[in-house]
Amino acid sequence: MANQGAGGAVERMKNAASVVQRRLAAFFSADVAGYTRLMNADEAGTLRLLTSHRETTDRLIQQHGGRIANTAGDSILAEFSSAVEALQCALGIQERIAAVHEQVPEERQVSFRIGLHVGEAMVRNGDLFGDGVNVAARMQALAEPGTVCLSGSAHEYARRVLPIVFEDLGPQSVKNLEAPIRAFLARPAGQRYASALPLIHRVHEIYLVRRLYGILFKALREVEEIEGLAFLDAPVLASVADAPGIDQRDLAERLAIDVNKARRIVRRLEQRGLIENMPASGQKAQGLRLTASGLQVRERLRPAVIAAEDLIMAPLSETEREMFKDFAARVIKANEVKNTDQEK
Repeated sequence: MANQGAGGAVERMKNAASVVQRRLAAFFSADVAGYTRLMNADEAGTLRLLTSHRETTDRLIQQHGGRIANTAGDSILAEFSSAVEALQCALGIQERIAAVHEQVPEERQVSFRIGLHVGEAMVRNGDLFGDGVNVAARMQALAEPGTVCLSGSAHEYARRVLPIVFEDLGPQSVKNLEAPIRAFLARPAGQRYASALPLIHRVHEIYLVRRLYGILFKALREVEEIEGLAFLDAPVLASVADAPGIDQRDLAERLAIDVNKARRIVRRLEQRGLIENMPASGQKAQGLRLTASGLQVRERLRPAVIAAEDLIMAPLSETEREMFKDFAARVIKANEVKNTDQEK
């Protein structure tokens, strides 16, 4: 029995070892510069901006044929079959993040350092480890915030294809490797900065609100298009979900639209099977509620709505964001009361 137990243990060790594979690939290692400082200064704001950046990194890695192998907190480890695709992805990420940072105070910017290396690594259950990963991590540590650092092997592939000017950082030591690795730095293309706001727009709030409305309108349309919805369909679904039994007049008031427009939207959503009338109860008029399909659509839209809000509000700290909502709510309430008094 003891021999059988020992033999079983040996067999299990062999099976465990057999699932470890070696792979030649382009490895992508990224982390946030000064992450601890950022978290200590503004944890909620940092996490919000990091979440927005992670949506960008994950999308671009997938678009360039990469696979995310490991993520932990502020770090990302991915692999690509092509060094060229890996570098294009890395520079694209840095360019998009730089564009977001144009409106974010420098002390709150969440910047990535990215390292690339072409070499061999081991793969077990989808996780990557070994010398190839270590070199990519070392390149990442050498990168300046907002840049990409390549090992000599990654540079050799990329320089033949991409018209990029590289800065030669010379030989660099890597943990557990005797021979130094030559490193090269690549910077993203310069970003076009947003034009300054006209003076009249800064003097008169009504112009600022109009421009902000345009930004919010565009973001809302992008969210609604995910589910093939028309304009204002998503806010109607959210309002009915928040207040089951609401009638069409109250719904119109919530959305600051006329009743006829609210009726048209409700009719459209009823035809799609997303909204229905609640059964009448005594003398109480029928109200609206979401169908099972409507609830599902609402839940699918929720992450996209939150992401859109976070992206738009990224230039604000958590405190500033709460102040913004408070100021907007006060202006809205005061003017709604004023309009109600005038109607009387």
